[in-house]
Amino acid sequence: MDPHQNFMKWSQLAKKFLGDDFWSDVIEHLPATVPKADVYHGDHELLVLVDLPGLENVNQIRLSVEGDALLVKGRMSPRQTHYEPVLQERYTGDFERRIQLGASVNRKNSSARYRKGVLEVRLPRGEVESDSPSIRIRD
Repeated sequence: MDPHQNFMKWSQLAKKFLGDDFWSDVIEHLPATVPKADVYHGDHELLVLVDLPGLENVNQIRLSVEGDALLVKGRMSPRQTHYEPVLQERYTGDFERRIQLGASVNRKNSSARYRKGVLEVRLPRGEVESDSPSIRIRD
């Protein structure tokens, strides 16, 4: 039996004996390794909000548009370096998040700013240019 079939069999047994909510309970307690995001479509632009609490410097984040996706790369630094963690649910380390936009955007006129723990990216609707630069973040 291949590993995928083994996993599926185990998953079905877990559901049978531990209930239908087994996986949602497990996933809920796993640390997030990518930031959470929301995408909104307006008449003339798309708005993407990305949670990045505790970001010390916007230079730790890189934004670019690849096709119909926003690529967010960065590093979340440890917040308390002089203490030993007892409980650590917030993610630290490198991350990469590809956020599907669902529409064509004009990268050239895009803007981003970081405020109060949230990265706000505004992407005007339009045709995708092939050689547009990455998006600069203001703080």
